[in-house]
Amino acid sequence: MLSTLRFILFTAISLVMIFTAVYLTVLNTYKPAVKTYINGEFIGYFSDEQQFDEVYNDLVAEKQNIDENVKVYLESEPTFEQSYIRDSLLEEQNVYTNLRAEIKTEYTIYELVVDGEKQMTFTAEDQAEDYINQLKAEVSDINANIEVEKVSELEDVTSTERADDILAGIVDRNKPVEIPKEEEEPQTTNTTQYTASVYNGTVASVADGTKVWPTVYSRINCDYLGYYGHNGVDIGGASGTPIYAYMGGTVTFSGWDTTGYGNCIKISHGNGLVTIYAHCSALYVSAGQQVSAGQTIAGIGMTGWATGNHLHFEVRVNGVPVNPWTYLNQI
Repeated sequence: MLSTLRFILFTAISLVMIFTAVYLTVLNTYKPAVKTYINGEFIGYFSDEQQFDEVYNDLVAEKQNIDENVKVYLESEPTFEQSYIRDSLLEEQNVYTNLRAEIKTEYTIYELVVDGEKQMTFTAEDQAEDYINQLKAEVSDINANIEVEKVSELEDVTSTERADDILAGIVDRNKPVEIPKEEEEPQTTNTTQYTASVYNGTVASVADGTKVWPTVYSRINCDYLGYYGHNGVDIGGASGTPIYAYMGGTVTFSGWDTTGYGNCIKISHGNGLVTIYAHCSALYVSAGQQVSAGQTIAGIGMTGWATGNHLHFEVRVNGVPVNPWTYLNQI
């Protein structure tokens, strides 16, 4: 009888030790997380609901950097399920891109319409009124008004420099025609005109979860080797428009570049591969920081040697510039 009790006690203790060892192994390998859904769509794993709020607030700030009056919202509240996952999965997933796809925005724009044609687009009502008042002061009988519209994406906002040019052009076209006394010989001027192209590939936020088109725009102002020494692709866009990390990696430089790139960010992706983001209006990451594919790192601008707002995107392998389309076409 005593031996039987000893056997039962020994067996119970052994089982407790086995289950304890298994439990500790699981805790060391897997971490608690929340599996997150919006509108039934799986967004990704977050360490907790607070981390979800932090990522969401980052993306709201991203939108508000373009227009502080933008309405940012989710169509439905997120739902969370408790789960356990490997630590590496939290780092490998692309929650910024996945959540960005679910965020809805509503911008209010003010369009200056002249003779039934939209000429300028502003995000500030007082700016639109200022230009229409200038126009009516110069051309008293012109047919011009401001139209208010709600849009989900902010595109082709008119810069101050461009608005000044458009205003001058409208005033010039509406001046009385003066007939010259004598007909003069036409003068021929040698000019070179560049017509911007548009990338016709799929400009998706993300394809395989590791590579991201570096901004929301797709207009190519100047292509790779568009002129001698131009080693990148110039993507036109409004000032302050978010610039995204093409791939995850380590920021090796974030600051003012003295070679003409202005505010510039360089990201190392390993194996000698580096991407460069130049002429930025603002920098949101620092050297030494780890970034994920699709994370906002800067805003489009025209700092350094630039004549207009755009992103100069460049790729180097072991320090040597290469054709960026080799990598952009992988998206």
